[in-house]
Amino acid sequence: MPGKRHYRRLVAAALFIIISAAITVANGFITSSCARQGISRSNLMMSSSSKMIEGYEYIHPDIAQMLTEDGILCNNFDPTAKQSSFPFRVDPDTLTLQLKQQGTVSMGMGDGSIMPIDQLHHFANHCDDIVFGGNTNTLNVQNKILGLICLSQLSSTSSNSSSRESTSAIVVASMVSVNLLESSIRSALLKIRPQNSNHQTKGAPLLSNMIEEMSKLDTDPSLEYNKLFPLSLLSPILKTLLLPTKVGGVNLRNLLSHGFLSTLDRRWLSLTLVLIQTLDSCCVSVDDTRMMTKQRDISSLTKYDPMKSEVDYGKALLSLSSRMHGLESASCRGDFVPSSHQNLFRFTLHELGTTCLSSPINSQTIPPLSTIFITSMSSLLEHSLRLVWCRVNDRMEESIARPASYYVTLDGHGQKDKHEVMISPYLCDDCTRNKLVTAVGAQTCALLTDLFASPSSSEGPNIRAAVCHGYFDDAILEELASLADWASHREQNVPLQDRNDLKDAACALVSVFDLISSNLSKGQPRMTDYKPLFSYTSMTTRDLNDILDNLASLSLLMKNNHEVSGCIGKMEQQHKTTFAGISSMEVDLGEVHSLAYDLFPTLNANNTTSKWGTEDFYADHNMNIILADCNAAQTLLADLSNASKHYLEIFEAGVGGLTSEPTSTKDRRAKKSLVRLCGVSSLVLDFYCMAVYIALFAIDHHNNSSRLQLDCNLDRADVIKAVERSRMTLSTFDSYLSTNLERSIKSLTQYLQGKSVKKVLLHNQQQ
Repeated sequence: MPGKRHYRRLVAAALFIIISAAITVANGFITSSCARQGISRSNLMMSSSSKMIEGYEYIHPDIAQMLTEDGILCNNFDPTAKQSSFPFRVDPDTLTLQLKQQGTVSMGMGDGSIMPIDQLHHFANHCDDIVFGGNTNTLNVQNKILGLICLSQLSSTSSNSSSRESTSAIVVASMVSVNLLESSIRSALLKIRPQNSNHQTKGAPLLSNMIEEMSKLDTDPSLEYNKLFPLSLLSPILKTLLLPTKVGGVNLRNLLSHGFLSTLDRRWLSLTLVLIQTLDSCCVSVDDTRMMTKQRDISSLTKYDPMKSEVDYGKALLSLSSRMHGLESASCRGDFVPSSHQNLFRFTLHELGTTCLSSPINSQTIPPLSTIFITSMSSLLEHSLRLVWCRVNDRMEESIARPASYYVTLDGHGQKDKHEVMISPYLCDDCTRNKLVTAVGAQTCALLTDLFASPSSSEGPNIRAAVCHGYFDDAILEELASLADWASHREQNVPLQDRNDLKDAACALVSVFDLISSNLSKGQPRMTDYKPLFSYTSMTTRDLNDILDNLASLSLLMKNNHEVSGCIGKMEQQHKTTFAGISSMEVDLGEVHSLAYDLFPTLNANNTTSKWGTEDFYADHNMNIILADCNAAQTLLADLSNASKHYLEIFEAGVGGLTSEPTSTKDRRAKKSLVRLCGVSSLVLDFYCMAVYIALFAIDHHNNSSRLQLDCNLDRADVIKAVERSRMTLSTFDSYLSTNLERSIKSLTQYLQGKSVKKVLLHNQQQ
């Protein structure tokens, strides 16, 4: 039937024309829409043609295509976008960007735009040719840049050579470089606008905000920060390189720091190095020593025995090659570290891990690279643990980095309200228990929380966030400079400090790797006595234990010493009102003990041999939630811990001198002062008991305990004010005990007149 066949052909042709026209219109709309947003056509996601790319197994194909040359070639690649079309070039003598023609201040993409990904590829290739071309004048390049180049060229001696394995050093160098790039951006903005000190004092600012701020900088070439290169021109490059895919970026920093990448082309490292060198070279005349991110001190990490035991265990693993190979085998054979990341794990463990215990003065070995090891090991730990989290919680779709999606992260630093945190007791719905807790063990989760997500920045290291956001930059810069000197066989220009705290953190990471691998294996899991150290609950119970022990010791010494009783009697005669007022409040040590043990059943649990289990983990979490809203009460208890220790030391040292006979005027004055200090011991005991009770009462009140509902006139504001008044009085009382006792007693007299304090203590008397 030729008529019907001809008719079908006409219909097919018409449909083809209609569909083609629709596609053209759609493409035109997308292109114009993206143009309005400053997004290049080559930066768009092309999911229909996406295929998994080898080496990028945990990166969505659409993102992987933006990182690889093969992906770019098949994804709207513009072959005409050569380096010659760019208004700038890389100076091989300084590795900084320079304008080809002075006065060129626009890349033709408009404010707030991003660089097309194909152009970024060309530019990254150009940077790679310059950085690794062998013609760079190293005299004009910073030590940290030279150190990163050396780091990228460290060879692995523990694995067979292959293209995958040879990229491990590049990946680690790239991790460190993107972190330092963020620090360089922050530092450059502070040099330009030092009044924006919030970058320094309020923690790490959002990277996207800093890049946006940079895009709005004045382009006047006469300004100091534009003399080398107009900094606002860096914004399109930084946006494409560092920001999320939803705005057309590659999101390289997050892909590296959160562990998704196990391989990476060297061009991206080269581009990052050029950007760092350019940013750091701007405004070199400005003194930026006070603008540095405050460096974190984690010297107290091994202050407590449970953490010290884990650090010692990790140190033992790093000390013997056979034990390191055992850890490698257990972690890889048990599928904790995925096959895609095993070469990176081997390189990190054997090439970087062995340096952690090496001597900084031994020129025959690679200098200590503890902070760089921590950077890579944290990233590996996060990604490996993410896969376990996804598997046990049946959420495998979240195992890869997807466009326009938040990642499941280890610690939740940043925008944790928008994504899952893998070591949280509950999933985001706040009611479904996280099955990772039982999979790796509650003690392991407690150790992970202490290392990565501690609320105490003074004691907990929060190690991954710290290395990513510049809190250990001083150590990293020293390590890179030392590595550059070692690689070039130069005498070390920068003395490398022996950072035992960072070595301890590195060993703790090795230990937790071993603990997780052990718990996930089918064999006998490694036993540990670990319990939380840096959670709100653990810190509060530790303070309470110290307070109760100090006050019990003070009470016992007072009862067993007749001279002290006489001193108390004399002081009571001189300050009848204050002594009587304190006594009338009727808060004794027994009452404090009772309330403390009601709230914290685990008090003195460190003295027991019971294993800390899953239900303890959840009970600790529930109390942490309460304590998070009781900061003033926590601080009061911490202050009381120090104050009670201070007075007990004075009292114990002075009691022996009460029976001595003074032989000089000076001795008589000293004894008189001693008699007065010992004479206020009952006042100290009663006041400290009262203050502890008020702090515990505030916590219990927030917990909505049913027995606190008897007094409807006692609202939250009264309780908080009583806590704050107690803190203020304690500060004055303790500060002047030794130097101006009358002022200490006067502050206590005024304290007893406070309405909020009276309300809380009156409530106690009515129970």
